Amino acid sequence: MSKIRKKTLKRLAASSIRMNKGKYSVMTFSIILTTVLFSSLFTVVGSLLSEFRQSSMGQYNYMDPAAMLVCAAAVVVFMLSGYLIIYNIFDLNIVSDMKEYGLLKTIGTSGKQIRSIVKNRTRRICLIAIPIGLVIGCGIGGWMLPMIGKFINTVGADKGHVHMNIWIILFTAAFAYLTVAISSRRPSRMASKISPVEAARFTGNLKKNGKPKKKTFVVVLSLTLSLVMLNSASTLMNSFSTDSYAEKYTACDFCVQDGLLDNAGANDKNVNAVDSAFFDELSKQQGVEGVGNLYLNHENHTFSPEVWSEIEKHFFSDEIVKMQIESFYAGDGYTVNSYLNELHNKRTMEGNTYGMGELAVEKLDDVQTMDGTTSVDWTKFNSGKYVLAERWQYSNEGFLNIVNPGDVVEIGGNEYTVYALVDVPMIIEYPVYAPIECNFILPEDEYLSIYGEVNPMRTLIDVKDSEEAAFEEWIKGYTAESDLSYTSKQSVIEDNKAFGELFAVAGIFVAVILGMIGVMNFSNTMIASIIARNRELAMLEAVGMTVKQQKRSLIREGMRYFTYTSLLTVIMSSVLNVTAVKTFVNNLPMFSWRFSLTSLDICLPVIFIIVLIIPTSTYRRLGRRSVVERLRTE
Repeated sequence: MSKIRKKTLKRLAASSIRMNKGKYSVMTFSIILTTVLFSSLFTVVGSLLSEFRQSSMGQYNYMDPAAMLVCAAAVVVFMLSGYLIIYNIFDLNIVSDMKEYGLLKTIGTSGKQIRSIVKNRTRRICLIAIPIGLVIGCGIGGWMLPMIGKFINTVGADKGHVHMNIWIILFTAAFAYLTVAISSRRPSRMASKISPVEAARFTGNLKKNGKPKKKTFVVVLSLTLSLVMLNSASTLMNSFSTDSYAEKYTACDFCVQDGLLDNAGANDKNVNAVDSAFFDELSKQQGVEGVGNLYLNHENHTFSPEVWSEIEKHFFSDEIVKMQIESFYAGDGYTVNSYLNELHNKRTMEGNTYGMGELAVEKLDDVQTMDGTTSVDWTKFNSGKYVLAERWQYSNEGFLNIVNPGDVVEIGGNEYTVYALVDVPMIIEYPVYAPIECNFILPEDEYLSIYGEVNPMRTLIDVKDSEEAAFEEWIKGYTAESDLSYTSKQSVIEDNKAFGELFAVAGIFVAVILGMIGVMNFSNTMIASIIARNRELAMLEAVGMTVKQQKRSLIREGMRYFTYTSLLTVIMSSVLNVTAVKTFVNNLPMFSWRFSLTSLDICLPVIFIIVLIIPTSTYRRLGRRSVVERLRTE
C-alpha cells in the first residue's frame, strides 16, 4: 500500500469520526470505562505487589492468600467486563457503518483497506479515551487502596500507600488497547468481507422485523449483573452487626500497645512501648476499674531429658507436626529427621515467655488446670511456683499440647510446674509467629524478677460504663500524639464498619460500571434496531400508522427487556442472596446475614424510566426526516 493511500485512509478515518461524533462519543466513553476498570485494578494490585517486593528485601516475607485470590478474581471479572463493553459497542455499530463500507467497496477499496480504516478509527479513539481513563482509574484506585490495605494482610509498614510507576501506567494502557483491538477484530473482519450489495441491505444480527437475534440475552444479562451486584453490596451493608462482634473481639474495655505491634508488615515492633508517662496520665483518669499488663520476651526454652522425652513421644511424633516441619524447614537435603535430630541434641524449642497481671490472666481461654478446674486460681498461680503453657495451634480449631499440667520446665534459670494449659486470645498475643513455638506465661511479678523492670507490651484497662465515652476521648487524643495505639469496643466497631464499607464501595463501583455497560448496550441495541427498521417504520407511517402508535410499538420492545431483566434480577439476586452472599457474610464475624431485595425497589423503576425514554427519543430524532426521504433510503 503506497504512502498516499495510507494517508488517504487515515483522513477517511478521521473525517468519519468527525461526521459521526455522537456515535463515536459512545465508543470513546466505553473505552474510557474499560480503562477506568483496568487502571483502578492495576493501581491497587501494583501497589500491593510493590509492598510484597519490598518485604522480600528484609521485612516479613508474606502475602495474604486472600489478597492474591481477590486480585486474581478481580482481574478475570474486569477483563470480561471490558471485553463485553467494547465488543458490544463495536458489533452494534456495524449496522450504521456498513453502508459506508459498502460505498467504499464500490470505489475500489479492498477488504484489507477497510480493516485499516477501522484500525485507524480505533487508534484515534484510544488516543483520546485511554489517557482520560488512566487518570480517572488511577485516582479511584488510589482512593480505594488505603481501605483495602487496612484489611488485607500485606507486608509493608506503609501498606495502603500508592506505589505508582511508569510500568503500571504503560501496562494498563497496553492492556486496555489490546482489549479494544481484540474486541474490534470480529466486527472489522465482517466489514472487510461484505459486498457493496449486501452492505446496502445489511441488518447485522437482527431478524427481519429488526429485533436482535442474540443481543437480547447480552443486554438483559448486563443490566441484570449490575442490579445483582448492587443488591449483594446492599445486603452486605444491611447485614453489618457491631455489638456481638465487639464483645467477642475485645478482651477488655481498652487495650494499649505500640502503634506498629499489630501490623504484620512492620519489622521494628516495640514490645516495651507502654511507658511510665502513659501510666502517669492513666492514674489521673476517672472511672478506671482495673489495669492488667502483658509483657513478652522471645527466647529458646530448654527442657530436662525427662520432659523432652515426653515432648518427642507425644508431640513431635504427631503427623501434623511433621507436616509442619516439612513445609517450613525441609529442603535441599535437610529433612524432617535432620530437624528433629538437631532439636534432640539441644532439647530446645523456640517460643515466647509472657508476663501477665491478674486482669490479663482472666482473659485467657480454654483453661485446663492440674486441679481439673477451668479457671486459674490467681493466688496459687501468683505464688511464684507455677507457669501456664499455651497450646500449639495448627489450624483455626486444631490444637496440640507440647507439655502437660504437672510437667516441670525451666525459665530464666528457675524451675516451674505447669499449672494449666491455656489459649492466649489472638487480640492480645504477640502477632508474629514461628511455625512451631512453645509459649509460657509467668505472673507479672515473677516475670519482672527474671527479666528486670521493663515496660509492658500491652496494657489492658477496664473502665466504668458511665465513664467509657470520656475515657475514649482522652485515650484517642493521647495515642494520636504518641507512638501508641489503642483498641476498644468503639474502635473495633468503627474499623469493621469500614471493612463492610470497603466491600460495599467496591460492589457499588463495579455495579455502577456494569450498570452503565447495560444501559449502553440497551441503548445501542435499540438504536441499531430502529435504524435497521427505519424504512419499514416509514412505510407503516405512510399507510396510516400514527407516530404515537409506532412509539408504543418501540416502547413495548423496551418493556420486553425490562420484564426479562426484572424477572432474572429477582431470581438471581434471591438465589445469590441465600447461597454465596449468605455463606460469605456468615464467615465474617462482624456481620449477621439478612435477606434483602430493597435496592431493587429503587433501581428497577429507574431502569423502567430508561427503557421508556431511549426508544422514543431515538425515534424522535430519526423522525425529523420526512416519510418520503426515509422511503428513498435503502
